[in-house]
Amino acid sequence: MAFYTDLSEVYDKLFPVSDVQRTLFDKVLGMGDVRRVADAGCGSGAQLIHFAPAGISCIGFDPDPALVALARKKLAPFACARVEVGGFADTAHLVSPAADLLLCLGNSLVHVPRDESVRFVSDASKVLVPGGWLLLQILNYEFLSRHDVTELPLMRAEGGMIEFRRRYTWDLYPVYPEELRETLSGEGFSSIRYYGDFACSEFTPESEALVCMARKS
Repeated sequence: MAFYTDLSEVYDKLFPVSDVQRTLFDKVLGMGDVRRVADAGCGSGAQLIHFAPAGISCIGFDPDPALVALARKKLAPFACARVEVGGFADTAHLVSPAADLLLCLGNSLVHVPRDESVRFVSDASKVLVPGGWLLLQILNYEFLSRHDVTELPLMRAEGGMIEFRRRYTWDLYPVYPEELRETLSGEGFSSIRYYGDFACSEFTPESEALVCMARKS
């Protein structure tokens, strides 16, 4: 994850929390009594800022110490929030007590081998309360593979002073829509919903992103 350490000083400028993300967070909050939120691969903690000011207990974790330092500074005013250094393999012991909502955003799941991503889904089921939600976002690797996409649109921030080019050589560990659904179902998740973006647009074979909401039975 040294790659993200190099980006730590401009991370929030390149990956801001969008209005549609905030709207989706509010939609999830409206689905039930959310008292505890966990964020796996929390980056700079920007997503948790949406929950902590409301007094919701938050735990974020990320394998990158530089990003964890940023997240701790950002969330320091909120006694209900904590951030730890840890990866997906640490989910089971870091998320305690159980959460009502578990986030895994930013296409982070595909940075770990297949067996580790499957284990994460299993651990996610264990650390969520019955009826709790998993909100997960990755790219639609079925679309990328079919169209041989190796480069995503250029990202700019600060009026073009910062540029982030995303080229893929497929050294990641793609997770495909149907195998994700099968894994989720096998670990006790129901009401599995796929969207093409955070605005909850219809997910189609041509969607570049896959946003998944799944409820623990």
